[in-house]
Amino acid sequence: MTTKQTESAPLQPVPVTIIGTGSVTGGSAPMTTGMIATTAAAHQPNLLVTVISPIMALVVRFAFQFTTSIVSFLSLKMVPAGSNEVLQAIHAVDFVTLLYTAAGLSLAPAGYDLLKNLVTIFGRLEQKYPLLTGNV
Repeated sequence: MTTKQTESAPLQPVPVTIIGTGSVTGGSAPMTTGMIATTAAAHQPNLLVTVISPIMALVVRFAFQFTTSIVSFLSLKMVPAGSNEVLQAIHAVDFVTLLYTAAGLSLAPAGYDLLKNLVTIFGRLEQKYPLLTGNV
């Protein structure tokens, strides 16, 4: 009869991306890309940190929302219009015109998402620096 033996292998760090310009909690060292955040429990993986600036996060989120919206508007035009007035409202003679129309329509949801993300970032800054806004 054979017995099964298990071997424990160290867990590889899990990559995470954070938005930050601050320092490590409890110290003055700035957060940097490549640092490893260790977890308290030995059975959980450590975190490999990638730090991006708030501006880069806004650009990436805006681009994601913009391209998602363009794809949505383009796919709407692929559906047979029939009697649906919303689908008939997007007029395009060729694909380039359709792309320009979809890009123009995509600015509204991407702009709204940008404003929502700005509120989130400024809210976090207000929590970090409460005395700058006059709150005590």
